[in-house]
Amino acid sequence: MLAERMQLLLAEGGPSSPAMHPAMLISGSVLAILLGLYGRLALRTSSRAVMTTRSFGIPDAICAAILALWMISIIWNSLGIDRGISLRAILGNSILYSCLILGIFGVIGFQKESAVALFGLEPSRLPKTAGTGLLWLVIIYPLILAAQWFTQAVFGESDGSQEIVRYFLEHPDPKHRIAVILMAVIVAPVAEEIIFRGYFYGVIRRFGGRIPAILTSSLLFAAIHVHLPSMLGLGLLAVILCLLYERTGSLWATMTMHAAFNATTIAALIFFPELAG
Repeated sequence: MLAERMQLLLAEGGPSSPAMHPAMLISGSVLAILLGLYGRLALRTSSRAVMTTRSFGIPDAICAAILALWMISIIWNSLGIDRGISLRAILGNSILYSCLILGIFGVIGFQKESAVALFGLEPSRLPKTAGTGLLWLVIIYPLILAAQWFTQAVFGESDGSQEIVRYFLEHPDPKHRIAVILMAVIVAPVAEEIIFRGYFYGVIRRFGGRIPAILTSSLLFAAIHVHLPSMLGLGLLAVILCLLYERTGSLWATMTMHAAFNATTIAALIFFPELAG
């Protein structure tokens, strides 16, 4: 259901076609070069990290572990199943997100800590960090496009348009489209950044270190979408969001970048619907 999956659309051509091999070679080479360049930037960014995780405690570790196991069970039980999209599913997903966020804030509050301060969500930090998030999106977009190109070359067509994409294109009436837009641009960015970057990444970083935190939280973020062709792009996006959080110490930055990323996807579907074909 998570809306950023819509960005990773597949093109025509099967992976076994001989014509695909040059495309795989070229796109893979471009992706490898960009990964090297952006990797160097990531090292520089990590040296200027400002986020803190010292306020997370044992209750957070237990809560995050339970939440992760629950998500893994969802992933396992969803393999090979067409879950379908509907207004009821969108509403239910929004309610579930709200409950998870309230639970996280409750566990943090139980330890007499402020989730707002811990996640850098003070209103005064919004303008500057939101601007940083938009700037990062512009900078990293070539890497996301390269990952999308490589994914197209590897997987070919195989009905790669995701359920939420088909739902959006097959329901052009305002009621359905507004529901998808609200989910993609507001609900998902806020909820997913609190859950995956703020909590999962923060707790794992507190008790396991930066690299395990980036890898684990990013893999879980990508896997929860249960769509193999999207794994590479979503994983890269998650890593970048972790680094952005490290650099700014505020989820305002990652929420803004996430929301803008989803908004560009929706705009592309509205003005260039053939991209999903």
